[in-house]
Amino acid sequence: MKTLNQSFLLILLILLIACDETTPGGGGYKYNTGSLPEAPVNLEDFNTEYDDYNSTAPSLGGLIPFCFSTNRKSLGNNFDVIYQPMNVNFDKTTGELTISNEYSNWTSVADRFYPIQNNINKINTSGNEFGPNLIITHDFNDIYFTLLYASNVSGNFQVNFISNHTESNFTEPKEVAFLNSEFDDLYPCFNSDNTKIYFCSNREEDNFDFYSAKVNPKMDLESLLSDDAQYEISKEEALSSTADDKCPFIFGNKMVFASNREGGFGGFDLYYSIYENGKWSQPINFGETINSEFDEYRPILINEGVSYTQTMMVFSSNRTGGKGGFDLYFVGVDNE
Repeated sequence: MKTLNQSFLLILLILLIACDETTPGGGGYKYNTGSLPEAPVNLEDFNTEYDDYNSTAPSLGGLIPFCFSTNRKSLGNNFDVIYQPMNVNFDKTTGELTISNEYSNWTSVADRFYPIQNNINKINTSGNEFGPNLIITHDFNDIYFTLLYASNVSGNFQVNFISNHTESNFTEPKEVAFLNSEFDDLYPCFNSDNTKIYFCSNREEDNFDFYSAKVNPKMDLESLLSDDAQYEISKEEALSSTADDKCPFIFGNKMVFASNREGGFGGFDLYYSIYENGKWSQPINFGETINSEFDEYRPILINEGVSYTQTMMVFSSNRTGGKGGFDLYFVGVDNE
């Protein structure tokens, strides 16, 4: 009996050790949670020898409807916005993280994004289309898309949008009149509770600053953006500097943006600010691990589902080592 008990304990010990070796938290996998790289990694599948930047990617988990500006179609001239699905896959067995523009195993999910793929060309013109911001809303089992962007086809950059809230094949491009001026207005984004819309503009000075407008979060998005009423536009003094502050993007209580203000590492750097107690904190540089002596531009944050302690930041840079011009990169940033 003693030998039998010893044998049982030995088998149980082996099973426990095996479980510990393959799954630190239990659950059958060696890596139950993943991590994102601390240094930027080139998104090779999405880049070309031309300029690829100004991306948008709503957080929907592993398969992400990814849109960005590129001048590849014009062979280096004007910029258009294109759509390519982003597949984020973390292998819990090997711990390998792969990001690609292939989705062979996601056909049923990808089908829901066909309206974007089939209608993205509606916004492209002979001018430049920059700073897309794709917003997804739900109504019972239906999913709707609104794409905000800026175009300079008529002169200065103006904020426009298309939407499939009322038309299945998307509306024709419409101007967001209350945001626009006779100057350049770009990169619109909403705060976390949809009570404010932020953007950048050079309407007051030669440099770009951040501005915002208070809006009614209870209005449906298409009606709000189509509203021709006058809204009060306020300069965000705490976020703006005497240099160019551009590309605001808000995720939760964090704003990320690009600026060529003094104290950076060269060209445009990436910064962040935290919204606490009703105000934005002093902007903080992401540091030399993420920034370089070259330009870092248009950061966005994505809840990609890999790490509990990090968020994926996608941005553009013309640093050396890429495919040419501006390339898209990703990196993990710590949650606040």
